[in-house]
Amino acid sequence: MSKSNSLKGTIFVLFSFLMLGCTSSYESVTQVDDTKAFVLLTGNFENASLQINTNSPITLADNIETFMLDGKKVAKFEVAAGTNTVKVFKNGTLAVYRKLYVTNGNSFEVNVQ
Repeated sequence: MSKSNSLKGTIFVLFSFLMLGCTSSYESVTQVDDTKAFVLLTGNFENASLQINTNSPITLADNIETFMLDGKKVAKFEVAAGTNTVKVFKNGTLAVYRKLYVTNGNSFEVNVQ
């Protein structure tokens, strides 16, 4: 009987370790850089110029980095968190004037017509 109880105990311990091994999990966490805020330009912004706050205007030509988001061409510009003034000029005419508030870790989309 002693061998039977010992064998049952060993099987129980092995089964317990097997169950612990199968129930453990690995969790991966991706941390987002939430110390920056962005303005995302969409629409027809090619050959326009962008001015954020009182900074010098940026010409939106082929040399700016763009990407596709939900089927739209997007240009991403870092801004300071808080209130920002965004102006987009096309052919010397003010096409977009937006005063917006952006918090850290967020983006604000501005559509250029």
